[in-house]
Amino acid sequence: MRVRLRFFAALRERLGERSERVVPAGTTVGALWRSLVAERPELDAIPVRFAVHETYVDPSHRLAEGDELAIFPPVSGG
Repeated sequence: MRVRLRFFAALRERLGERSERVVPAGTTVGALWRSLVAERPELDAIPVRFAVHETYVDPSHRLAEGDELAIFPPVSGG
């Protein structure tokens, strides 16, 4: 199944703004993140949060065909 990825902040600098992945049905957010870290080990040092269709999700969330997964480091404003 196809999943769209969006990256923010430090991740965008390393991976670009958007990407698309084909993953097996039932893939979790955490499994997809681990596959990205396996390809780019330096990402492991960056704490991240996840959102699917602009709603925060846990790494155990199962992705569905056409989901848009946003991955970003925790941010604070001021």
